[in-house]
Amino acid sequence: MSVPTHFNSGRTGAGKKFVADASGSAHARFMRLSSYVLTPLGILSTWWLVGLVGLPIDRVREEIGHPFPALVLIAFATLGMIHAREGMHEIILDYVHDAELKQKAIKANKIISIAIVAIWVVSLMFIAAPH
Repeated sequence: MSVPTHFNSGRTGAGKKFVADASGSAHARFMRLSSYVLTPLGILSTWWLVGLVGLPIDRVREEIGHPFPALVLIAFATLGMIHAREGMHEIILDYVHDAELKQKAIKANKIISIAIVAIWVVSLMFIAAPH
């Protein structure tokens, strides 16, 4: 027995309240999987960075110079920024209604997220570089 509904979605028609289109489900899957990966990376990055507090700068440079901590920090920053960019992309699509402004916001979102990751990676390289 089905219960009739008066809900009418603009995308899917009457009665199909919880039907996701293909792009929505792929986005949701990516966000869920990336958050699963970000959780251990975030814990590991935080644990490692807290361990550096109070150390002299030469010791910090030595620690960041090792491949594993540097790769974890780079992976965390990169995946975290991709996750944030995708989330912001969805917010822009949902709440910016002017087509021209929407395209500008999407481009700015992409450029800013790439710039943040580039600054993070270059900063890590400068810190880890021997002096």
